[in-house]
Amino acid sequence: MRGRDWAWLGWSAAYLGLQIGTPLIQVPLEWVRPATLVSTLFWMATVLGLLFSLARLLESRRWLAPVLLVVGAMAWALSLQIPAWLGWSAQHTPPMWAQAVWRGGSGYFLMLGAVGLGAIVSWVIREKNLLVPAVPLAAAIDVLTVLAPEGAVRQIVEKAPEVVEKASVAITAAPSVAGEVARVMPIALIGVGDFVFLTLYLTCLYRFGLRVRATAIGLFLVLWLYLMVVAFGVVPALPGLVPMALVVLGVNWREFQLSRQEKVASLLTVGMVLGLIGWLFWR
Repeated sequence: MRGRDWAWLGWSAAYLGLQIGTPLIQVPLEWVRPATLVSTLFWMATVLGLLFSLARLLESRRWLAPVLLVVGAMAWALSLQIPAWLGWSAQHTPPMWAQAVWRGGSGYFLMLGAVGLGAIVSWVIREKNLLVPAVPLAAAIDVLTVLAPEGAVRQIVEKAPEVVEKASVAITAAPSVAGEVARVMPIALIGVGDFVFLTLYLTCLYRFGLRVRATAIGLFLVLWLYLMVVAFGVVPALPGLVPMALVVLGVNWREFQLSRQEKVASLLTVGMVLGLIGWLFWR
């Protein structure tokens, strides 16, 4: 394997260091907003670096995708048993460092399994033009499952929120809480589906020779700003695949060679997705 094929190890170390280290940091209350900006900035950089490096590796060595899926899913499932094995409970709360290590490791294994699944799903995309309808369609499905009253994700959030927490990766940042000193804690959760579909997009970028660097910069800036405005209550939260889809299609639009009919169909699909989002928020 070439040197860049091992880049994911460096990004993994950076990600785990950030996820485990930030919950242990305490900041004065007046530093809450600056700490939130900085922590999410580094979090987004490390996650995207990890996902891009893994997507490139899995596209060049496809046999690794099912291996990553199985190993990541099994490690994540085992990690969920650790609190019971160690006797953690409301009466026997573990120290903060132990919770940070457990949450950081569990989220990492969940993300690895999702990346492996996303790479496998991407195999159905055999030409780049298929991304034009596939990307907004995935965003529409995400919107329906999260925002629709009978959507699967919304139902789980309302009836079994602990399941959502276990199947999500926490973003560590300083929250807005009262007190003189605030410990750095998660401000948001990213579901496993977001990692699956984002990996699908990224592997296709490498497969079809699309604008990888420009897409990486666009995702970094847009997703970071999106997290900030949501965290500070400027706009209501949208499913993560919506901003991802806008960046992937917007940055690479000129790379697609679409016929007139395909352009019309794509515009109709995008319009339907935007209309669906507006309708659900109006409801």
